[in-house]
Amino acid sequence: MPEFINFANRQNRFLSLNDVSHDYLQEIKNKTKSDPYYPVYHIAPHHGLLNDPNGLSFYNGRYHIFYQWFPLGPVHGLKYWYHVSTSNFIDFKDHGVALKPDQPFDSHGCFSGCAITEEDELHLYYTGNRVTEENEVHQSQVYAKLKADGQLADKKVIVETPPKGFSEDFRDPFVFVKNRTYFMLVGGRQTNGEGGIALFEGEDKENLTYKGTLNTNFNGVGHMWECPNYFEHKEKGIVIFSPQGQLPKDKYHFNNVFSVVYAIGDCFDFDDVRFNAEKYHELDKGFDFYAPQIFEDDKSRHILIGWLGNSKNSYPTDENMWAHMLTIPREILIESGRLVQKPLKELVDLRGEAVSVRGEHRLHTQSFELEVNADPHFEMVFMNNDGDYVTFSSSNEEYCLDRTHMTEVYAVSYGTKRYAMRKVKNAHIIRIFIDRSSLEIFCDNGETVFTSRIFIKNLTTLKTSGVTGDLYNLKPIHLSEKN
Repeated sequence: MPEFINFANRQNRFLSLNDVSHDYLQEIKNKTKSDPYYPVYHIAPHHGLLNDPNGLSFYNGRYHIFYQWFPLGPVHGLKYWYHVSTSNFIDFKDHGVALKPDQPFDSHGCFSGCAITEEDELHLYYTGNRVTEENEVHQSQVYAKLKADGQLADKKVIVETPPKGFSEDFRDPFVFVKNRTYFMLVGGRQTNGEGGIALFEGEDKENLTYKGTLNTNFNGVGHMWECPNYFEHKEKGIVIFSPQGQLPKDKYHFNNVFSVVYAIGDCFDFDDVRFNAEKYHELDKGFDFYAPQIFEDDKSRHILIGWLGNSKNSYPTDENMWAHMLTIPREILIESGRLVQKPLKELVDLRGEAVSVRGEHRLHTQSFELEVNADPHFEMVFMNNDGDYVTFSSSNEEYCLDRTHMTEVYAVSYGTKRYAMRKVKNAHIIRIFIDRSSLEIFCDNGETVFTSRIFIKNLTTLKTSGVTGDLYNLKPIHLSEKN
């Protein structure tokens, strides 16, 4: 067994793929894939750390998914973009590295961004990160073209410096087209200490001019706004972003390391650079959900994929040289003035035969889906033979996800329970997806969602009260080897 790189020495976090041998990469890949917590039907890194989903798009008949990746270990280091695609969310093609930090403007990482499709080309936007000779971080917004043959072209800076009023924490471009005009949102930290979103506009996708800082009715929403998203649906505008810093926390809201918020209001007023919405809401109530991105497919569905993890915690998988995964894909709908998330319908093709669940059930897999009718008062306990367990329950008024008694408890400083007010008080269908070390729960017809990591060694048993329904063993997704 080789001696793995010591990332306590922070200089090592800027080592590249070129700095290690193929044999070393194979060793850490073997270490990762042998981890019993490694998922079956989620996208996860071959080794190293995955974080933000990027460049989500429907292009040439396939769904394209990129993600930020540090290949050499379970820490935030020199970031690449990794690329996979699929036509059905079951069978994936592995395209390998799409963007690598090979230019002066992205020498310290290719940070998050988006993609738009036009004709036979995919146009990528991302934040180039570099450290100056004065040891200061500089972030610029970069454009690149991914041609139909998979070759990258025209990689260049399109916004060199943050506009006046923003600090160097200025990143995560999100581009969309309306009325033949290109618009770009970039999240950042303003010099007044508040988070904000800058708006750029142009008739040319590569030449965008700063229009101003987005005016909203929001106050006290952290000091840094990351990963902005915007789309329109039924004459409403929907903004999603990931704020960092203090938010108005109570038992039911904003208890994560960082949270994600959304707001539904009027469509953007591009002339006044304004978004009118009365209030914002928390998008996910679980422990491990951040930096989601939304895109529209050829069926006019808005699909969301998020990062199933966060940037501050160490995880039990770190010792096996990998960290994090992407969430399952979710269709986003607007119902009764709220955003709801529903597992993408293609995922039913992963199902095996239905097995009825009631009372105590012996598990024969650690990767499965539950579709149950839950009473106003219910409890579901996921446990092993040693008595380690995670509980999800309802008292009619509230839900509680409790991971106090896992085999491997971590990040206790952020609490081990999460609560949400129950919106649908009567019995209704709840869907739960478990994939070895991840848990995604969809309640209240998708209005209340919990996304979390769970670590129970050798999960064997499900105990329930107040629920009836079916359990489906889920087959693995298939990821072809890259060329």
